[in-house]
Amino acid sequence: MTLQTIACAMAASAAMAASAAIPPAYLDHLPAEQMAPGGIVYLTGGKTLEEGNSVRRAAQEYPLELVFHEKDGAGKRDLYDNPVVIRDADSGKVVLAGRTDGPYFLARLPKGRYTVTTHWDSWTFTRPVTIGEERQRVVFEWDKPAREKG
Repeated sequence: MTLQTIACAMAASAAMAASAAIPPAYLDHLPAEQMAPGGIVYLTGGKTLEEGNSVRRAAQEYPLELVFHEKDGAGKRDLYDNPVVIRDADSGKVVLAGRTDGPYFLARLPKGRYTVTTHWDSWTFTRPVTIGEERQRVVFEWDKPAREKG
């Protein structure tokens, strides 16, 4: 091996090590993880543009992503402060109960079958979710009732 080859390899190795030590920029605006009493780790947020971008990026690392919107004509409005209850589908036991602090809710659930229940305004919705090899994204979207003109 030539001295030039060794120097190039050492420079490349140093550059890779340096870049691995720099945390990704999205972590700067990511809300803190929380832990449910049963040990399930989750995070929720997305109230600002930066936080929303960070949570959407972090969603790739969580088996479950829940999204909450209200449709109003052609537009959408992010919803906050929705209750979230996740139950083991087989036993019915609650594995996580919390509230959203933005339109996104991410959870590190182990593989299994679950039911997710949430509430907004006067509606309650329950959706089945199976956590397996691929992550799940569930969007809860409510249509705002049309207003009467008059």
